[in-house]
Amino acid sequence: MADGTVLVQSLTDDDARATVTPRAGQEHYVLEMLWGRFPVKVSAECWRRPAAQFENCAEIGPREDTQAQKDERAEDERKELERKRRLAARTAWMRPEMTQQSIVSIISKTMRDQQAWMRTPAARLIADNFACDTSNAGLPKITAEAQEKYAQARRIGAYDAQGEPVLIEAAQLGNWRAVTTLFNVAMYGEDWESAQPLVAWLLQRDAPAGYNKLAELHGTIASYEHGHASSADQDLVTALRWRAAQAGDPGAQRDMSDYFKERDPQLSERLMQCALERFPDLR
Repeated sequence: MADGTVLVQSLTDDDARATVTPRAGQEHYVLEMLWGRFPVKVSAECWRRPAAQFENCAEIGPREDTQAQKDERAEDERKELERKRRLAARTAWMRPEMTQQSIVSIISKTMRDQQAWMRTPAARLIADNFACDTSNAGLPKITAEAQEKYAQARRIGAYDAQGEPVLIEAAQLGNWRAVTTLFNVAMYGEDWESAQPLVAWLLQRDAPAGYNKLAELHGTIASYEHGHASSADQDLVTALRWRAAQAGDPGAQRDMSDYFKERDPQLSERLMQCALERFPDLR
């Protein structure tokens, strides 16, 4: 019935005919299938006709969504609105300081500088170019309040809808590790639009993690564009990470530890040990 009362629930027969049944005093029915529902008007006269004539007598209206489909669409719309809200909030806290123009300028300047750095002895992938700075002198300072907010976000789940706002609070307080985690969240959702300003924020504050996250962003986009990153792109990614590792970024040190695992096991161990000694939560 139009009010949702089920009169018959069954499969169609081999000729795709559906079973129907009358309800005294009613003319309006609904034929509901997996792919939609169809309003059907059946006058009293139709029920008195032979079965072969019934179909031509009944008036079948156009397809409509079932209630389940309406509910599913409404839930999809709710999720999409929530997704857009999260995306907007991910970088809204940077405004008005981080404009599109400044983002492009910061990243472009870094790329030019990186090309020059790659021609220096420091860019050589050798053990002599790495020394662990246990004082973290090259890293931006993180206040106790900002550190607690970051820890709180991790306890909740930084990738969860409930944890991300707390992560943003930590970022607003200047916690560069919170910004790197926001970057990870953005990349996980293929949100390149948010990833770029987050990288620019790190670079603007001389956080070594900016080089490592720029490496990840560049490598990912290059792979998407060409199916795989070219050898030149791969070299640039490695150089950016190596620079970040030398400057003290623990994430880059972990990444470069993987890079050197087969090439130089001792250096690989030194890099990982350095990262974990200073930031045990990387385990």
